[in-house]
Amino acid sequence: MGIEEEVLSRIKPTPEVRVRVSKAVSSILDAVRSRALEREMGLETMLVGSVAKDTYVGNPDLDIFVLFPTMVKRKDLQRIGLEIGREVLKDGEARYAEHPYIHGTWDGLEVDLVPCYAIEDPSELRSAVDRTPFHTRYVNSHLREGQHDQVRLLKQFMKGVGTYGAEARTQGFSGYLTELLVLRYGGMDQVLEAASTWKKGQVLTLGENGRRFDEPLVFYDPVDRDRNVASALSINNLALFIHAAREYRARPSLRFFFPRPREPLSLSQVNEAMKERGTELLVVRLDRPDIIDDDLYPQVRRTLEGVVDLLERGGFVVYDKGFRIGSAIQLAIELERATLPVAVRHDGPPAWIDNARSFLEKWNGRGLSEPFLENGRWTVMVRREHTDAAALVQDRLGQAALGSDLRGLEGLAAAGGELALREENREVISDLLDKRKAWEV
Repeated sequence: MGIEEEVLSRIKPTPEVRVRVSKAVSSILDAVRSRALEREMGLETMLVGSVAKDTYVGNPDLDIFVLFPTMVKRKDLQRIGLEIGREVLKDGEARYAEHPYIHGTWDGLEVDLVPCYAIEDPSELRSAVDRTPFHTRYVNSHLREGQHDQVRLLKQFMKGVGTYGAEARTQGFSGYLTELLVLRYGGMDQVLEAASTWKKGQVLTLGENGRRFDEPLVFYDPVDRDRNVASALSINNLALFIHAAREYRARPSLRFFFPRPREPLSLSQVNEAMKERGTELLVVRLDRPDIIDDDLYPQVRRTLEGVVDLLERGGFVVYDKGFRIGSAIQLAIELERATLPVAVRHDGPPAWIDNARSFLEKWNGRGLSEPFLENGRWTVMVRREHTDAAALVQDRLGQAALGSDLRGLEGLAAAGGELALREENREVISDLLDKRKAWEV
């Protein structure tokens, strides 16, 4: 059995799963239609997403859309959409994207019940989700026999190498983008062959190009040529996918589809690695705010960049950075040194310009040296405001650029050098130090 056959044998829905999913779809659609009819507003109900397109892997989520006439006001669409969702999904909770929807479970499957407008053409968009029914119809009308399994293979490959999922947590390839890639190239092998030659700024299309995008990968949406389906893809995940495609084509292995679980480094391994590198670590902890992941992850990335900027402005040299989100937020930063000398050189103006005297008046008798000339410029050794990276973060993080829900600095704690090498920090440090690719573990 070849690799692709082996992968499909493990991921393709079994007859039993298909029957279970089909029954769940039928029963929830009946329940939603019943509630929609009660409103007497001409509401329609539609199954969308990977189940509707038969491109799902494993136990799928169900995406049910309730389509509203365009004359319904936005506030009424949201209110009635949430009402129907809560009536059908008894354990449902409101979640928020561009507008709210209900997430819950039905017959053991997770369900998103989403209101949208029943527009005639994507050019009439009221919100981003209004495109989704067009996506489902497009894929269903263009996928040929056998390509559904090719989508499954490509999805599993992306999951295995860590690039699948357009949500903010992953910043990878969406399911729809995966389907379009198979439509564009024919199958998984052809996608990987093409990806091996991609460069930053690669532009792909199945029809007409629209407006210009300045993003790592551009795939024009065939149902809306002014939208880039790959807009969520980060430059690092594009690069990782290109590398994985090249590696797989050179040395095919099931590990690309089903990587081994990654065990975090032990504290002794962390200590050994830090001694070998000669660098030092800073770990910053913050309480996790009660917001959804799609809001949280961008804010944590922004906060990490804010910490790095704060450290660099304080004279610290940053080599690497990362984060982990669990019950709390942990930022791990590798520094050349976690403590710096008290003295720092401060360069002033050339001796011949008018404001040279004000520099001398400011620093005469106030620095760690008297002002001296270096290549015609006044220079002085002054006392560094913060010599310890952890103390700098504790004192000044509130002045950095942070995610809006993290500006309260709830639970802030920073530890540098040997104080960072603790059991509670082991996993985030391991994430930072262990650079093996998923298929290399």
